[in-house]
Amino acid sequence: MGGPQPESLAVREFVRANRGRSTCLGYGCYASHRHRYVYLSLGKVVSTKIKADLHRLEGYELPANPGQVHDRTEEGQDFVPSLIDFTEDEAVEALMSPQWLRFCFVRNPYYRLFSAYKSKILNWKDEQYMPFQQEIREHFDYPVRDGRPAGMVSFRDFVTYLEGQAREQWDGHWNLQSRALYPDQIDYDCTGCVENFGSDFAEILRRLGAPPAASSLDERFNPTVKIYHAAVYDAELAGRVYEMYREDFERYGYDRDSWLFDF
Repeated sequence: MGGPQPESLAVREFVRANRGRSTCLGYGCYASHRHRYVYLSLGKVVSTKIKADLHRLEGYELPANPGQVHDRTEEGQDFVPSLIDFTEDEAVEALMSPQWLRFCFVRNPYYRLFSAYKSKILNWKDEQYMPFQQEIREHFDYPVRDGRPAGMVSFRDFVTYLEGQAREQWDGHWNLQSRALYPDQIDYDCTGCVENFGSDFAEILRRLGAPPAASSLDERFNPTVKIYHAAVYDAELAGRVYEMYREDFERYGYDRDSWLFDF
């Protein structure tokens, strides 16, 4: 009799290595026994919207703060589990069985990086990212007046600062998608694109047997102000970002010159 297949052993090791609450199979994962799906999320890739709809698909009311669908910390509130809430055997089955739907969404790296900048760096009220904003100001010797740093952190300085960091230090909102989604370990059935979100997510909901009322595709969470990318990128900066995220551009089929065509 043959033993376990190499693929099964590799998946089991992957599950064992990611059993923590803050890992990709913990915080970033939604998994449902009832509907047989596994979803891995990414920051600034409509993850709040997707998790909110999956939350409602399970029959749960949204928490008062929709952002809690990520943290799962509101007392007395039911949340969709993650794979770390499954047994090891159940998690392996969910990641391998053809009876389960494994899906994720990706986004144009130019657009995602700038969206993360607007949400986390340009937003000076975001207390979680204030220390990181200050690191950039100090690194580039921003002037200080009356005890306060002058001006917002520029997008170009943000990009330059990231270039000097090890990829392992990058925050989840601008981490490489091809790194954070573990596509070499997880055999996805569907990889949707934010740029085709309406049709791609509608097809996933159809495959899950969701009723029409499960989602309002016009509903938006955490939107940022629309600024055309040609206003902040130029050919030199876009080229640098392309090199930083080359693996994402190539794996997910995004065009090198797409920063010029977001209209």
